[in-house]
Amino acid sequence: MAGSVVDVQANNPQVPGQPGAVFPTNKSNEPSIAVDPGRNQFLIAGANDEQEQPACGAAIRSSTPGDCSFFPGVGTDGVYTSSDSGHTWLNRGLIDDQAGWKASPLVSDGDPVLFFGPRPDKKGNRAYYVGLASYKPGQSPYPAGKAPELISLSYSDDDGVTWSAPTIAATKANPNNFNDKPSAWADLSPASPFYGQVYVAWTQFRSASVNGQSAPVLVSRSTDFGATFGAPNKLSPAYNNGGKGGRQGSAVRTGPDGTVYVVWEEASTQVVAVSTDGGASYGKFAVAGQVADIADPIPGANFRTDSFASLATDPRAGSTTAYLSWVNRTAGGGRLVVATSTDRGATWSAPVTVSGSGNGYAFFQGLDVASTGRVDVAFQGLVANDPAKFGTGNARIDSWYASRPPAGSWSAPRKVSSVSSDPAASAQNNLQRQFWGDYSTLVSTGSAAYFIYTDSRNGIGCPAVDNYQQALIAAGVPVAPDDQNAGTDASSGGAVISKPVVPADCGAQFGNSDTFVSVIAP
Repeated sequence: MAGSVVDVQANNPQVPGQPGAVFPTNKSNEPSIAVDPGRNQFLIAGANDEQEQPACGAAIRSSTPGDCSFFPGVGTDGVYTSSDSGHTWLNRGLIDDQAGWKASPLVSDGDPVLFFGPRPDKKGNRAYYVGLASYKPGQSPYPAGKAPELISLSYSDDDGVTWSAPTIAATKANPNNFNDKPSAWADLSPASPFYGQVYVAWTQFRSASVNGQSAPVLVSRSTDFGATFGAPNKLSPAYNNGGKGGRQGSAVRTGPDGTVYVVWEEASTQVVAVSTDGGASYGKFAVAGQVADIADPIPGANFRTDSFASLATDPRAGSTTAYLSWVNRTAGGGRLVVATSTDRGATWSAPVTVSGSGNGYAFFQGLDVASTGRVDVAFQGLVANDPAKFGTGNARIDSWYASRPPAGSWSAPRKVSSVSSDPAASAQNNLQRQFWGDYSTLVSTGSAAYFIYTDSRNGIGCPAVDNYQQALIAAGVPVAPDDQNAGTDASSGGAVISKPVVPADCGAQFGNSDTFVSVIAP
């Protein structure tokens, strides 16, 4: 029915075979979604999913009661499928549970990207799952202390039920490389001379650290449906420092004629590089728009943020139109903007603001173009009771959707989440910040839009964790990222800021963040 919305949990059940879960096994975020272009009732989603992590402080993990850190050798890439147009979902566990992954030396590390391309026989479509990966304990070919972050690709020819063993899609010879934030896509246009080629883009931190001084954007391609990848193209400068800036947040898409578009955030701009020869070479990148990164954290909350762009192309035959969306910081808060190119990315329109104050502080958008040419965008928005504070009950997050017909203007955003989320119900594994991930995604068909996002409606906050995070900030203690356990008990001027013990100091549903999908009839 036109205008209808249903929001459903994709990681359902949260942990297969168990009636409930506690932190961190109840944690899911950074979701991605794809729809089979030939059979729209079949959808596949993925997310960072900690359903197989051991309990905090368990003997198998460590003897420290408050230790909830990521456990070595346990994957984090969840797989969820729907066969009824997104109205119900099945959690199929981790991609690591697949036979090909069990036999491989790799373990999944998150940042999933889901998309479809044609099968090699061109009879039906193949689903792809791209994400970060590392070597299982004891299986790395590199010396001790060397731990490269890889980018892996698996495929499924049965709409996500079974998956192939992983292929390494990124540079694999240097143990000092930390490859991060991948994006990937397959050419789905039968009219394209590069039909079926697979492209993977990412940022490569060349000192095995996200703070490395050399960090170019790279893109590689597969001409054999993901079986192998060639040497990557370097699309950007490599420097990464405060004086010149750095780059992150790449996204890749193809147009109906096979044009390849790659966008990333370069210092204070969104830039786009284009290939017209199937990814063999790329021209100099063009500036698509200015970026004012949103506040980190958003006032009233305490999770990390970014202004990475989403990219989509008009799939209709003959179209040379592409779209970019991102969120800019303004005096009134985060505002979603969309820019358009009608000449294969050579020039871009001034960005149009789509969200407003009534939608809260916008962040983490998704963008796609339907087969009809309709442009869909969705995002999350945060409203704080007191922007100067954060903690349980202080803020709420909702999801919003807007669309634009092929010829026309943007609709007013409408809410597509039926229950609000409290960001204080989420947490990094080290408890030092809330955690919402780095992105949401959206995919469109002619009759529907599917927005997938992090949601904590089933979770609760923990005052002890709120107090711990507030004490760290008040003392000026540097906060470690999500995948580090440093600073469990922080020291400040001789005083010790004690870390809470989960679950002893928190309710059972603390940290519960799920992956939800809003099924939208435009």
